Amino acid sequence: MKNIEQFQSVIFTNKTNGSNSLIFPKDSKIEINIIHIVRAKFLKKRTSNIASLNDKLYEVFVDTDHEHRFFHHGRLNLKMADFVNAIKKIKSKGMLRLLKIEAKVYEILTLHIQQHNLVNQGVPLPTSLIKRELKIVRQLGKKITENPAKNYSLNQLSKASGLSQVKLQDGFKFLFNRTVTEYIRHIRLETSRELIKTTDLNISQIVYSIGFTSRSYFSKIFKEKYGITPYEYKKQVYIPVAV
Repeated sequence: MKNIEQFQSVIFTNKTNGSNSLIFPKDSKIEINIIHIVRAKFLKKRTSNIASLNDKLYEVFVDTDHEHRFFHHGRLNLKMADFVNAIKKIKSKGMLRLLKIEAKVYEILTLHIQQHNLVNQGVPLPTSLIKRELKIVRQLGKKITENPAKNYSLNQLSKASGLSQVKLQDGFKFLFNRTVTEYIRHIRLETSRELIKTTDLNISQIVYSIGFTSRSYFSKIFKEKYGITPYEYKKQVYIPVAV
């Protein structure tokens, strides 16, 4: 028997006519999210490239006759919780809603696979952080996403969160696969791309609205990330509105 903590994930299968039991504490409100994959149908999808999976997961996916059992006790993963919340917030209807949900489900499945790969490679959970501290790091990530223009610094974020700079770096690398500085730059660039696509702001206005002070530096890192200059990207996505 394995205990499953909040925000922890598992992957499990069973043999035909087999069963798995989940035991919940009495009188406690529990919310679980399950992705059920019918392997025979999943393998027929054109987007299912299972050849890229590690050996253990490959064997799980091709076991369409359910001849083997499999159980993987995952690690704490707050990013999965964010994707689940994103599914709940989808307001579209009909086919558009289904496509958006399917996209998020694939992102969750991707995180499961990435997590399994890391465990196989022996990459440990950052032992310097407890679950409460990882939640704090996630909240900081959300604040940066919501207000990318703010003048953030590692020292300021450390004081505001009560976490040491080392713990902050460990937490950001674990949750976002980036250092604090890399994450801030990533969010600003993603925000800039969205602003270029959806607003009439010129490049200079966008640069200052997301917290950069140098247009040349912004153009340089934008091209490094997306392979195109901001100006070229604006020409590609701009659609004149008929009056």
